[in-house]
Amino acid sequence: MHLRYRLRRFDVLVCRGCEQIFLHPLPSEAEIEDLFRQLYTTGKGSVPELASVAQYESYLDRIESVRPPGRLLDVGCGTGLFLAVARRRGWEPFGIDESREATDWAREHFGLDPWVGAFDDFVSRGERFDAITGWDVIEHARDPVALARAMRQSLAPGAVVALSTPNQRSILDLVAGLLYRASLGRIVGPLEKFYIEQHFLYFTPESLGRCLDRAGPQMIRIERELTQLGRLSLAPWTRAGLEGLFLVARLIRRENRLFTLARPTDERSG
Repeated sequence: MHLRYRLRRFDVLVCRGCEQIFLHPLPSEAEIEDLFRQLYTTGKGSVPELASVAQYESYLDRIESVRPPGRLLDVGCGTGLFLAVARRRGWEPFGIDESREATDWAREHFGLDPWVGAFDDFVSRGERFDAITGWDVIEHARDPVALARAMRQSLAPGAVVALSTPNQRSILDLVAGLLYRASLGRIVGPLEKFYIEQHFLYFTPESLGRCLDRAGPQMIRIERELTQLGRLSLAPWTRAGLEGLFLVARLIRRENRLFTLARPTDERSG
């Protein structure tokens, strides 16, 4: 292992063999459960709402370009916003999340009935879906290959998997890393905005592809994209700074997010 950054709560390490980037030590399952309870009940968690309705519409456009609406399972469905958007577009929505607080919101506000619990337990039911989605889920997995394999087991013939996750090879890591190295490791604040305790893993396009290859699905395509700043509440100077950074990110191909579509190898079409 190689030390990339030493932050206040954890180290950011790189595996020399596969180049996967991960945090150490990882928080306990109880700590993670408490962090997400705070997020969904008080808004004090460090993970903001990661997508708007427009973002979800865009994701569905890309899914529907290779697969018409059918049964859709959203892993880590949270408050159910994506499933509500998918239902309006003709999908039959199903969701799973370990957060009781989030799934209660999905029931009360969207009339959904998500399954509460671990995905591994859900897979044992043997249900099959035409699309399985995971928006900002795989970076929370302690075993991402096992998660992707479980998704593979739940796919119907011709089905697809769609995932989104932060792009480790982003403008945010580039700039914050330069500040860290220039200060001999003393300036860690910007890095701690990007590397957070809920994200156990950070993927590049290459490491995400390797993870999916090991699990069975192969990428149809992978895209870099930027967080939509318009939906975030930001101070004017913060917004202006990020807009400038994101403009540079597009020019140097360092966007801060990844989106991928994948399907099982034996069902991949051209």
